[in-house]
Amino acid sequence: MTATINVLDNSAAVSNALDLFVASASAKAIETTGRFTIAISGGSLPAILARNLKDNKSVDFSKWHVFYADERCVPYDSPDSNHGLTKQVLLDYVPVPNDQIYPISQDFVSDPEKAALHYQSLILSVFEDV
Repeated sequence: MTATINVLDNSAAVSNALDLFVASASAKAIETTGRFTIAISGGSLPAILARNLKDNKSVDFSKWHVFYADERCVPYDSPDSNHGLTKQVLLDYVPVPNDQIYPISQDFVSDPEKAALHYQSLILSVFEDV
């Protein structure tokens, strides 16, 4: 496998390239496995990802399964919540079924170790048939 590095001029160009890449990866995954799984990290990624993707009519969001790559143990309405931000900028605009979105359980916000163990079991349950 050969790695490709893309250098783009600005965040709008990054968003456009990311939209094309994710739409293509999504379509291929859905065609071969019936679903697309994505793990979204925080920072500026949710907004850059959502800029064009939320209006992309070619994407079958009903087959998406959304995870978080570096979520924090905070309430969803915290400005530090990757899930909260992703919901605000993307998930509120696209038809990903709620039962296919996997944030850290709010039951474990005050206990990161339990949150991690619960999230691990959640991930394993989603992928048990793979």
